[in-house]
Amino acid sequence: MNKNNKNSNLFERYEVLLMSISVLLIISIVGYLTMYPEQGKIAANSVLSMLTNTFGSTMQLFTVFVLGFLVILALSKYGDIRLGKEKPQYSTISWVAMMFFCGNGAGTVYWAFLEWGYHFNAAPQLNGVAVSEAVNYELSMAYTFFDWGPSAWALLCVFVLPFAYHYYIKGDSELKFSVLCKYSLGEKAVRGWFGKIVDFLFIFAAVGSISITAGTSASTISATLADLIGINQSFTLTTMVLVGVALLYSASSFVGIEKGMRRISDSNVYLCMMLLGFIFIVGPTQYIIDSMVNSMGILSQEYLRMSLWTDPVARTGYPQGWTAFYLVYWLTFGPFTGLFVAKISKGRKIKEVIANMLISGPLGLFLFFGVIGGYQQSLRIKGIIDIPNMLATGQGENIATATLNALPLSKIVMVVYLFVIVLFLATTLDAASFTLSSTVSKKLKATQEPNPFLKLIWCLVLVALPIAISFIGTDINTIKSIVLSTGLPLVIILVIIYHGFLRELFADFGKMTREDIIKKTGIEELDEEVAITSVNN
Repeated sequence: MNKNNKNSNLFERYEVLLMSISVLLIISIVGYLTMYPEQGKIAANSVLSMLTNTFGSTMQLFTVFVLGFLVILALSKYGDIRLGKEKPQYSTISWVAMMFFCGNGAGTVYWAFLEWGYHFNAAPQLNGVAVSEAVNYELSMAYTFFDWGPSAWALLCVFVLPFAYHYYIKGDSELKFSVLCKYSLGEKAVRGWFGKIVDFLFIFAAVGSISITAGTSASTISATLADLIGINQSFTLTTMVLVGVALLYSASSFVGIEKGMRRISDSNVYLCMMLLGFIFIVGPTQYIIDSMVNSMGILSQEYLRMSLWTDPVARTGYPQGWTAFYLVYWLTFGPFTGLFVAKISKGRKIKEVIANMLISGPLGLFLFFGVIGGYQQSLRIKGIIDIPNMLATGQGENIATATLNALPLSKIVMVVYLFVIVLFLATTLDAASFTLSSTVSKKLKATQEPNPFLKLIWCLVLVALPIAISFIGTDINTIKSIVLSTGLPLVIILVIIYHGFLRELFADFGKMTREDIIKKTGIEELDEEVAITSVNN
């Protein structure tokens, strides 16, 4: 009898069927990649080619539309809607840090050392004709800024708003991706099979995106660790790294977001500043500044062309293989990042959320990629390290180590770098497992966090797929195909969600003036504090 009660209680508290199907599919993919690595790579290349050529231009148009929509929304009266009639839960620094690190934090550290090199190798195809080496350097950095700029962050932000509106304005604490569809399709559809399919796509996209971040980051961590302590890099070491980070994550998870992820994120801000500051000072400071300013100039002038270039005549495949890939890459992080950012944005206005994600996020990444990429370019110009050649010869996982070894006090810098990327990965796993656990939890109250043991289970699932990817070899096309197959279905779901979200937004606030909205959703004592602070400053 007690056993039946426990089973009944389990089904009442969790979406057991949804979680079981999701985990079984992930296990099947892991098993296939492990047992048939060569066939897995062939299948990945086929999927990549089919998806990028079919949906690439559509994704480019969709992204430009999303960015424009968010800017208009932020500047409109609806941007003054405050999410929850309370003071912000976190300080601005902590809020920005958690937002910055929760999604693709570990991926940022990985790609910062590699991406301009990939673009450098492909740069002769950027305009369909060969370019000089000097222009190649400039374009490779500009395209790196483009891939991690406002368009990318717009695809994260567009998921935050429906979650936040649903959570704070409508007062519904059920944190599931499918529930957002009820404003378009009704409660019955959401509670039926359609809702289960939407939540399954959410889980599949989250696991797919995090597996890429975890897998690529772990290989870089193991290569750096091997160089630091003087051992050979191996699959076993990469596996140990993933398991070790999972244990670190579990420590953060058991103390909750407030104490765990906030403290890790705050610490990582200072470590990142130390790392970048050291490279900036001891490296070619003027070249780094010039390169960053030049890249922002190219991006500002060529933004629309870079966003919508499809190369219809030469058909080199560059826009499909890189621009479209990156847009979907960011889209896969959208649902779980949106849920997490919504949860930590209590007390913020809609325009604050949009401005922070479209301005603070890109600027932080421009600094990260600009300092590291500029330093690496100077090393190649001086004939010290050739990053593009290392990528072309399959030495990508050793690039970070080679770059750091070229610095003074290289071993100390490596230790700081290891702390940064490990903490990045831990916070990414924390945010992902939090959202996945919320998705399969029933009746989770607004003030509650998911069961920490459930979060730990999801963490183990999240590291299983990266281990399989590491086992078969981290092939760039395998990574891209996983991203595209998990991310593209989200566009359809997002359209359904926004149909209902905008209808509710206009119904609730459409007849109000900006002043009415500020009065209805504002916090009088908070406004006074802000006014006093402004006067004192």
